[in-house]
Amino acid sequence: MADEKDVLRVVQSRSYREMNTDELARNLSVPAGEMDAFVALLQDLERRGALVKVKKMHWVNPERAGLVTGRLQGNEKGFGFVVPLVRRADEGDVYVAQEEMGEAMHGDLVVVEVHRKKPGRAGGRAPASGPGKVAKKLGPSGRIIKVLEHRNMNIIGTFVPGSKFGRVVPDNPRLFRDIYIAPDDWMGAQADDQVLVAVTEWPSLHRNPEGEIKQVLGKVGTPGVDLQSVIIEFGLPREFSAEVLREAERLRGSPSADERKKRRDFTKNITVTIDPEDAKDFDDALSFQRDRGTGRRVVLVHIADLSYHVPPDGILDLEARERGMSVYLANDVVPMLPHQQSKYTLSLVEGKDRLAKTVAMKFDEAGRLADYSLHHSIINVARRMTYTEVQEVLDAVDAEGPAVAGAAERLPKPIANLLVELDALAGQLRERRVEKGSIDLDMPEYHVAVDEEGRVVGVSQLERFRSYGLVEEFMLSANRCVADFLRKNKLPGLYRIHDQPLEEDLEEFGAFIQPILGRRVNVLDRKELQHLIDEVSGTHLAEAVNMQLLRAMQRAVYSPHCKPHFALHFERYSHFTSPVRRYPDLAVHQILDQFVKERRNPAQLRHDWEAKLENIAAHCNEMQDRADEAEREIIKIKLLRYLQDHKDKVFEAVVTGVQEYGLFARLEGYSVEGLIKVQDIGDDFYRFDEKKKALIGTRRHREFRLGQPIKVTIKEINMARRQLDLVLYE
Repeated sequence: MADEKDVLRVVQSRSYREMNTDELARNLSVPAGEMDAFVALLQDLERRGALVKVKKMHWVNPERAGLVTGRLQGNEKGFGFVVPLVRRADEGDVYVAQEEMGEAMHGDLVVVEVHRKKPGRAGGRAPASGPGKVAKKLGPSGRIIKVLEHRNMNIIGTFVPGSKFGRVVPDNPRLFRDIYIAPDDWMGAQADDQVLVAVTEWPSLHRNPEGEIKQVLGKVGTPGVDLQSVIIEFGLPREFSAEVLREAERLRGSPSADERKKRRDFTKNITVTIDPEDAKDFDDALSFQRDRGTGRRVVLVHIADLSYHVPPDGILDLEARERGMSVYLANDVVPMLPHQQSKYTLSLVEGKDRLAKTVAMKFDEAGRLADYSLHHSIINVARRMTYTEVQEVLDAVDAEGPAVAGAAERLPKPIANLLVELDALAGQLRERRVEKGSIDLDMPEYHVAVDEEGRVVGVSQLERFRSYGLVEEFMLSANRCVADFLRKNKLPGLYRIHDQPLEEDLEEFGAFIQPILGRRVNVLDRKELQHLIDEVSGTHLAEAVNMQLLRAMQRAVYSPHCKPHFALHFERYSHFTSPVRRYPDLAVHQILDQFVKERRNPAQLRHDWEAKLENIAAHCNEMQDRADEAEREIIKIKLLRYLQDHKDKVFEAVVTGVQEYGLFARLEGYSVEGLIKVQDIGDDFYRFDEKKKALIGTRRHREFRLGQPIKVTIKEINMARRQLDLVLYE
């Protein structure tokens, strides 16, 4: 049968005239018996943005026809942006006005006809209406002509009864239109019930969407309802099928006698896992030794050999591929594979022999990688440790006098020595990485403590211990080695790539930072960017500066094409170290198995995996976006619920955005942002100074700038829209 390359060769040729499916099949000599598979191939290419079927049922080259396929990101104000699946050179996201959306809603996979320039955005950044969005740029604008996939078949929202019909206000503010519900479809819902509604009619320019209530979840704010709402809202697959569970129950973590003979035995090496206290799985471990011949330091990064248990295209593999990755929701998880097996059978469990893939890396005394090798191995974790425990050991070693007799000496001496050796080398690796131009954003992370009923009982900012960096540096190194191995052996693979920011976006960031620091920063020099991050670290400016720099950067994505990672400043970089929770890592493991264990030819592997990896990358990028958004959303909901009980408190805050209509401020110690409306700053009349990025009082000349510390109280929390309104405390 004609394959993807054959189809694209024809459609993308200069001589191509528009053909329908039958004409295209005849052109490519597709046998009648293979037409179903051929149609499925065309539909798959359309979903990936390589082809588009237009009204006359003809297949067209989207680039030549001025069409872009992508995901619609709605805005609560009614407009949206289409983020292209395939980003062409120097083209940003496509602005879509409300009257040009047709039947599309936020999250839908759509085809947009690009027709003119209009205020828009580039590089996947949010539009200029939110916190920190200080510039309006010209970008492409268009009209949605086709919806390829409706994502919002089911919507979570709050029910509002009416005399003739009811309506559901979606929880997600990007779904900016209420869904109308006929009285016969209320299903007994009462005012302020959280409900699940199935959409039966899609919106148009002059008509809201319509639907019917399928489930009443409970009253808004009831413990457990929030989590269930987010899972349904983002379409997270909560349950596993009976077939998947049966297959998972057949797995055995302990290696067979036959498999032991085929592997390198590292069970005598002292090995530790280092994870958060509430880790849901354990897929990486570390050992350390000295090379007997050269005395060089050797770090062994052991990764759970998930692909031994989950070969390509089996029941568990297809389930994991569909899910893409595990999603962590406060104190809960929606795992990629069944939880019991993820945490115990497939994880590197303390005191148990487990199958692994080991990257053995030799470093010289300056911290340079001298050599590496990959092994199918067997390991046994001597100790499961947490970041906090490891940091206590490192602090004890750093201290002088009797403190050394504390945490470090409570451990067996070989384990304490292992941690000290790893820490010293990790420090060298980070210094070398930063010296070469790696950029480490310093984004604060927060731990939301939740009780068994789902209520937030405390919020704390996570301290980024040195122990985090210890693990991170060796995972980065192992991932680089695997990427290098794939390239050297001409193997197919998935890479984590990060395109260079657009120069205009960096210059916009420079314009943002100049009035804050009172000086210019060469934003095109990556070392100056890292110096800036280090300079503001620990100050009230840190979060605003890091967040704005993040917005200036492109998104990191998965790709089968080996390209550099801008932020890390790596020529090649793969994800290999978390196969229990990320499908791209599992796919890399499967490819390595077929090459190393099965001794398959690289050319044959490239043929077998090429088209498959394109699909996996595109799908996993979507699943990554979904996971990130869902994880942010549940934390935001939990925090807003928590803040409802602390409305009388005075909060320290930092200005993170300045617009003509008010200030955005982030509460210190909480990962939540609120708006101070300009009309609520009552001591003067304020105007927006674009050059200074500040609100300035016309009489008293008081200024509010980005990064400025302020004190605020809560004015209102709108849980339906998940919005926080603040007022200044003076």
